[in-house]
Amino acid sequence: MGSYLTLYITGANGLIGTRLIERSDRSNIKCISYRDTVPNLFDSHDQACLLHMGWSSNTRTKDETILERDVKNSEILFNKFLDKNPKGKIIFTSTAGDMYANKKENVCTELDYPNPRTRYSQCKLQVENILKNLDCKSFVLRISNIWGGYPDTNRQNGLVDKLLRVLNTDEEVKLFTNLNSHIDLIHVDDLISLIFKIVDCNLEGHELFLVGGQSVSIWSIINIISKKGYLNLKIDQTDKSKFFISIDSTKSKITFNWKPENYLK
Repeated sequence: MGSYLTLYITGANGLIGTRLIERSDRSNIKCISYRDTVPNLFDSHDQACLLHMGWSSNTRTKDETILERDVKNSEILFNKFLDKNPKGKIIFTSTAGDMYANKKENVCTELDYPNPRTRYSQCKLQVENILKNLDCKSFVLRISNIWGGYPDTNRQNGLVDKLLRVLNTDEEVKLFTNLNSHIDLIHVDDLISLIFKIVDCNLEGHELFLVGGQSVSIWSIINIISKKGYLNLKIDQTDKSKFFISIDSTKSKITFNWKPENYLK
């Protein structure tokens, strides 16, 4: 897996980062932790990659200061990395679901213009544009709903993991959604396999990739998981409009010979 490459990672304690480090055989991984300030920890290397997954805010954050800090810190991080590694590569994990939520049954590709509904996704898009305007090798991954691995039990998002965690327990899960809605899923192991391919690729310039590919109704998710055991669900579909999100990962599959699996069976 190209252990000669120095890989800097933010968000190493998150869902993706924890699993990525667990699966990696690389010896040159350096984890960067930052919140209020960005440490200047970079060295100069012949080959280096920055994988930026750290993010203080989430889809429920209302504090504008935190959201703006995520954007500003990302810009500082990119510039500090490139100052030491002008020929380095930057990978930024963005979001797809909230940017492409649409009531029409369409499949989203890289050609579709995003329409972020929340400040969280607007800030992600701001960072995408900052990276796009830098003179470096860079990759943006707009990722759909991630599941799998060993998520924190307090993690609020992630319907599949939440249902699996409470399987055969008395814990109640409340769902306020139209069960005919479709969400797009990507298993964390599939995502990590793609990230490793991008870390090791020789592509130049700036590239955008949509990452997902398994669009499934919420009703189907419940049906598949409930076959494994008992679920205690409380569902409210009152006045909930149906939405449909499907991500076309064709570009990722062709460019990197990437073949994601269907883990939700």
